[in-house]
Amino acid sequence: MELKQLYAYAIVFVALVVLLIVAVSNYYTMGSMNGQLGVYKQQQQEFSNVIIAQYSSDMNAAVQAWEAANPQENVSLQNQGIWVEADTIETQSFTMVLDLQDSSATSISMAPGDVDPGNVLIYLGEYYRANMTRVPGWISSYIVNATTHDVVGLTPMVIQSVAYDYYVNELAPTMNQVLGISDGTITSTEQRTIDCSYLSDSDTWLYVSEYKYTLKNTQLAPYVLIKTYVNATSQQVTGYDISKPYYDSVTGFDY
Repeated sequence: MELKQLYAYAIVFVALVVLLIVAVSNYYTMGSMNGQLGVYKQQQQEFSNVIIAQYSSDMNAAVQAWEAANPQENVSLQNQGIWVEADTIETQSFTMVLDLQDSSATSISMAPGDVDPGNVLIYLGEYYRANMTRVPGWISSYIVNATTHDVVGLTPMVIQSVAYDYYVNELAPTMNQVLGISDGTITSTEQRTIDCSYLSDSDTWLYVSEYKYTLKNTQLAPYVLIKTYVNATSQQVTGYDISKPYYDSVTGFDY
């Protein structure tokens, strides 16, 4: 065998040995990393369980408040296999977003939450009970006292949901008469939130929204301003005001 061939074989052998060493090293490194990841996930799960145990009463209070205010909707959802569950806890010290399928995948942020001392903000979501998959597109939230575990405040998110549901179920069917048009003339609707304020003297939330209506066979698009009054205790609509139609948005630009 020629010397050059011996050198070539030697180089290939050395390369193979190096690759083998690297592969073995990577194998043990990956094994170590997987072990560390397993420990981290276990620690994350244990920490999540501690937080959930500490705030379980607040989470239950928020869920029960929603169920009490929405009994018919709650029954309808449960008939579809959907339950309302607490899935986010926001305090003055941290925010935790729960993964109801896998607690080890729960995320925790130590950034201060937008909540007063002594209170906790609980967010709710809709979940299919069979596999705890989240139903997209719905969210609600309540402010709960962390000591008494009582719901002490609603959030604009809740008020907006109550007002919108009331519009869809009660007001939308009457908008043809409000606009002075025949049935089937409205082709689309757009909504904008103008204001959401708590009126402490009457324990009432005022939600102001603007609706724009696109009509058949015309370029004119009327707007109406709707004020919806929501009782802060019962979460029920106690009254509403609908303006006369107008054609320039109160937002200052037509959308």
